[in-house]
Amino acid sequence: MHGVEPAAMLRQDPFADVQDLLARMTGLIQPTGETGAEGPWVPIAEIDEDDDGYIVRLEMPGIAPDEIDIGIRDRELCVNGEVREEEEGSNALRVRRGRFHYHTSLPSDVDADNVEASMDGGVLTLRIPKARQSQGHRIEISNGKSKSERGGTKRRS
Repeated sequence: MHGVEPAAMLRQDPFADVQDLLARMTGLIQPTGETGAEGPWVPIAEIDEDDDGYIVRLEMPGIAPDEIDIGIRDRELCVNGEVREEEEGSNALRVRRGRFHYHTSLPSDVDADNVEASMDGGVLTLRIPKARQSQGHRIEISNGKSKSERGGTKRRS
């Protein structure tokens, strides 16, 4: 530590730099919901895939379904809305306020016309089915004989 006097080091809070770094890292991982100059906050999300489609879950505690707008355009899922100030006398606690925005690109095999959305316990769940033609199917392998040779009727000309 060149150029720093020992007495100045004693007056400095040894954890101030670590706390500042932690605060900045937390802001990157979980943006604040303050309104104003900052942009919209992003809800915590997870995406799972099963044989039939994709399941997107977004944490939105205390947000009413009528405050949420969901859309799919050009394989882009967008979930937007705004958390308004609570009415006077409300007991609801909100970590975030203001606009929120979540978007993600979807695979090309989604059936965007049959998306289902539900809200339970502060979690928005979107079920996005795969298109029928992309779900695939099992192809049986025969023992080397054609259908007609396995007992079907043979045609003779």
